[in-house]
Amino acid sequence: MDKKEAKTVKTVWLPSRRGDRIPCHDNWEGQSRVVIVCHGFGSSKESPMVQALHRALPERGIGVWSFDFPAHGDSPMGHEGLRVPFCMDDLGTVEAWIRAKSPQVEVCYFASSFGAYITLLSLSRAPRNRPRAFLRSAAVTMPQLVARWLTPQAQKDLERQGYFVPDYAYVREMRITPAFLRDLWEYDLFSRYTPELASLFMVHGALDEVVPVKDARRFAETFGAQLRIFPQGEHPLMGNGELEAVLAWAADFFLGKE
Repeated sequence: MDKKEAKTVKTVWLPSRRGDRIPCHDNWEGQSRVVIVCHGFGSSKESPMVQALHRALPERGIGVWSFDFPAHGDSPMGHEGLRVPFCMDDLGTVEAWIRAKSPQVEVCYFASSFGAYITLLSLSRAPRNRPRAFLRSAAVTMPQLVARWLTPQAQKDLERQGYFVPDYAYVREMRITPAFLRDLWEYDLFSRYTPELASLFMVHGALDEVVPVKDARRFAETFGAQLRIFPQGEHPLMGNGELEAVLAWAADFFLGKE
């Protein structure tokens, strides 16, 4: 966080259901609406998009709360914490803390890629009163995405050492275990999510090579989500004017203007 943000954004450590702690950034000062931000796979609450949300949304009267998933960012959990249920549990813990502090607050979600996958699963596991969820480059086919990483070498690493490391420069080394792979196949989003659980606004890049736009279209059509596509957008959606558009659309959506 930069110096301007440091004046308002507080670092909070919440106790998790596993007995460790969840590192969070709290930029919510009693607003009637707060957005929980869920980062992407291998990213963290320190990502450029999350920091941009911490700057932009409070200016529109919207509180922001971000956190690190297990085995991500500042999480004390090692690779054994990279489990789909653990990620859902931590999102639930953050939300429960917010609702306990302010029972009348409207809780919304901004979720990127893997974070969108976890958010949608969480909504399907414990339905809310049709909250607003803004999904950026949603990894709606997360099991198939990770299956592409299972190269012959990755298979050998799994057998030899019990994990493999994807060939990508993540914030932390991401160790993929058989337990995490089993989770992904168990938690297939298309078989678990149902329409009307939330009001969904999706943004996706037509040139996304991580999550093909056809998958985003299929999810939006199946479950009634609003979808906007950036013709030149890639997975991060940080190209010319894309960040600004995402921030503006997200704020309007959370305020009921979209």
